[in-house]
Amino acid sequence: MKLISGIALSVALLAGCAEKNEEAVELEVAVQSAAPAPMVVEYIYCNAGADYSPENFAKLTAAWNEINDADPTPAAAAFGIVPKVANENYDGMWANIWSSAEAREAGWKDWVENQAAAFGEKFDSTTVCHPDKRFLFELSPVTAPMQEWDPAEVFQATYRFCAIKEGKTQTDTLAASVAFASWIDGQRTAGRGTNYMSFLHVPTFDPATAGGTLQNYDFVRADFWGSASEQAADEAAWNAEGNIARELSDTIFDCQDASFDLYSIKRMAS
Repeated sequence: MKLISGIALSVALLAGCAEKNEEAVELEVAVQSAAPAPMVVEYIYCNAGADYSPENFAKLTAAWNEINDADPTPAAAAFGIVPKVANENYDGMWANIWSSAEAREAGWKDWVENQAAAFGEKFDSTTVCHPDKRFLFELSPVTAPMQEWDPAEVFQATYRFCAIKEGKTQTDTLAASVAFASWIDGQRTAGRGTNYMSFLHVPTFDPATAGGTLQNYDFVRADFWGSASEQAADEAAWNAEGNIARELSDTIFDCQDASFDLYSIKRMAS
């Protein structure tokens, strides 16, 4: 876990400022013991009910937002993801972003005690989410989009579930973070990747025993795009022959990708 925590801190410090490698490393050492508690995101397995439709799901999310806005410890944001390839474990996932693990605990306590039964009675025929299938990650930003996203659009998401190869160290992962940040800078200088954002997810659970779809990973990089065409262009550039950042990453990590359509439920406050 120490190695993974170092990855999270390194990515947060280095993304977008690859030209300041030495200063970033010094900053990492200085703040490692004083870093604030990270935001967290949880993914919940959900299944469509007999009465599911986009219209009924919109009613569900509107009702949830009304409840969440009145909660003393609301979720900071929420979104839904639907897999591109059908998954036998779920039809989609509901994701809540929380300001802290403590806020998440308080929010769920209020939900279970005061909201869950009535909400389920009204909306289980639309969508049922499974509290026993919640997967909580610490969340660190990697890259922010340079454009404002329209929440009415369907976005694209790819989650890279990565395991650190045997014999690799935090120095190796730091080098990969620097190379990735430098590559992003280069893409944006060339006018590409402007509507791309990504986050590092570090699991707070043991993937090998948690009962998720994938079991062999140390961290996840979640990549998001405003459209499928933007995703295709960025991924083609990443996979292009001679991309030193990708080649370095491939020597350090083994990754599996899963792709989704992403729907905004609650936007993060500016």
